[in-house]
Amino acid sequence: MHISKFSHSNFFFLFFLNLALSSLIRAQSAGSAEAYKVKEDLNALSEDAIPVEIWLPKVEDSLAVYQMPKVVPGTYKVHNYGLFVRDFAAFNEAGDSLPVQKLSINSWQIKRAQELHRIQYWVDDSYGDERGRPIFAPSGSSNEEEVFLLNQFAYIGYLEGYKNLPFELEIAHPQGFFGSGAWPAERSDTLDHYQFPSYFLLHDNPMMYCQPDTSSVWIGNSKVELSLYSPNKTVNADTTMALIEAVLQASAEYLGGSLPVDKYSILIYCQSDLKGDFSYGALEHHRSTVLYMPEVDGAIFYEGVRDIVAHEFLHIITPLGIHSEYIQDFDFANPEMSRHLWLYEGVTEYNSHLVQVRDSIYSKEEFLEVMRDKFFANDQYEDLPLTAVSKHTLDIYHDQYQNFYEGGAIAAMALDLYLIEISGGGMRLMDLLNNLSAVFPADTFFKDEDLFRIMGELSFPQVETFMVRHFEAGEPFPWERLFANVGLDYSDEGKTMGWSIGTDELSYDLEQDRFLVTNEEGIDSFGEALGLKARDQIISINGDTLNLFSFQTVLADFQGTLQEGDEVVYRVARPKRNDKFRIKRLKTKAFKVEYDESHLLKWQEEASDRQKAWRKIWLAQ
Repeated sequence: MHISKFSHSNFFFLFFLNLALSSLIRAQSAGSAEAYKVKEDLNALSEDAIPVEIWLPKVEDSLAVYQMPKVVPGTYKVHNYGLFVRDFAAFNEAGDSLPVQKLSINSWQIKRAQELHRIQYWVDDSYGDERGRPIFAPSGSSNEEEVFLLNQFAYIGYLEGYKNLPFELEIAHPQGFFGSGAWPAERSDTLDHYQFPSYFLLHDNPMMYCQPDTSSVWIGNSKVELSLYSPNKTVNADTTMALIEAVLQASAEYLGGSLPVDKYSILIYCQSDLKGDFSYGALEHHRSTVLYMPEVDGAIFYEGVRDIVAHEFLHIITPLGIHSEYIQDFDFANPEMSRHLWLYEGVTEYNSHLVQVRDSIYSKEEFLEVMRDKFFANDQYEDLPLTAVSKHTLDIYHDQYQNFYEGGAIAAMALDLYLIEISGGGMRLMDLLNNLSAVFPADTFFKDEDLFRIMGELSFPQVETFMVRHFEAGEPFPWERLFANVGLDYSDEGKTMGWSIGTDELSYDLEQDRFLVTNEEGIDSFGEALGLKARDQIISINGDTLNLFSFQTVLADFQGTLQEGDEVVYRVARPKRNDKFRIKRLKTKAFKVEYDESHLLKWQEEASDRQKAWRKIWLAQ
């Protein structure tokens, strides 16, 4: 689910070609032999489904196969969008039915294809689906009376062998609805027309139709537009944009001060059912990103949007810019995975936080805490080579994919620190990415197996060895040395004194919307002083309600302001029989506890001038 990122010459060529040919394509008949014409009717919504009608290019063979995507770029997970298609039918120009056979979840074979003129079917949305079909929400679809989130790959497929033909898309929509998105459209009150030169560009441009709540800013030479759907009006576009504008500006500066597109669109769909699907996050595209977020006001929403947008925005560097052959010509039906998801997701995730510390949105201490959290998360996964996990992320290692945002990010940090070390402060990771972008602009690609060699050629020969040893062979990174170069002491394990919340074993009760103490073993000396018991559900700490969405803020306030001897008051719900609870007030005086800690990082008080200089090169602080 979160961008300095490079020539997008081919993309700009297609964009301006689209504008130049727009009127010509619009004039073509529905049965054009060289294009698809698609109609989606949002007004015909019925039981969370909409009808799709497609006039097809001329087919010469007797058989044709219509294909819906199995996987889409950026998700690295099998979703099988054909699952949501029903009542599929094919017709000739006279309106007679043609024989259709469903070959697989995602494909339909049409016989007498020389006569094929039109197909039609209904598409159910993924958000309303209750049949156990897990779809990463930002890559899903919503068909509701108040909002339509249209990731077009969930609605439209292509004929095998005809994927790269133009698509003309017509969307009929309720009056008062506006279709937000980055791609240009010819609009009227109830009907919009889009022209896409290929299926890839159709799939790459999501849209959201609803009563408009939008806000925009200029970032360098580009207009960034944010469109937000909040069913209960809990959050709004103007406030959200005001709180993320700084990170957008910081990301643009990290990219060199300008963006490779004239317009960038941020689509935010807020989910009001906070006890439902928790697959919050985002999916990147060349000119836009889709966010699926909880509808809650406050830091959990705005900080979440800020960090996610920074990540997705910086995907402009990779894979939307730098990428291998498997991204360049993506196979929607049977994709082959690259060995370099560490680059596409890990480097992007690292950069999304690095830009914030370099622009002083984070302090250097806050940045270290973010990266330490990634060390902790990485410890929960198997110790496997990043390239192997990447290559087999759809099958053998599908349960390891999330670690590219954790272990992949700290691997990117290790590479950044190594480049500073080996260059004597003359090269950072961003410099190497710029070199790669110059050799492999967005309309070209590198061969998957050649990347480490190329990285060495564009920086230092030792870099190839570093990548092979640590990214391909899985050898641990030399963290003590790398951190020492910038004035940090690092320890794998140690002991520390700090404020505790009484236990390190918490779970969550979705029904009660409360954290609970999982077991007695996790209760420490502070928890014992409070009187915490296993299965206690924590309602509040010092009067601040604790739940899934306030957890980070409440703990930061609690631990950031506490002094030795302060009174600490918890309200807990202690379970009784028959699923009932007794509300109890627990209190004690604050004191620090000693606990085992891992991945300890501490700034050296007597750092050398060279260490300070290299730290400045790394963090700009």
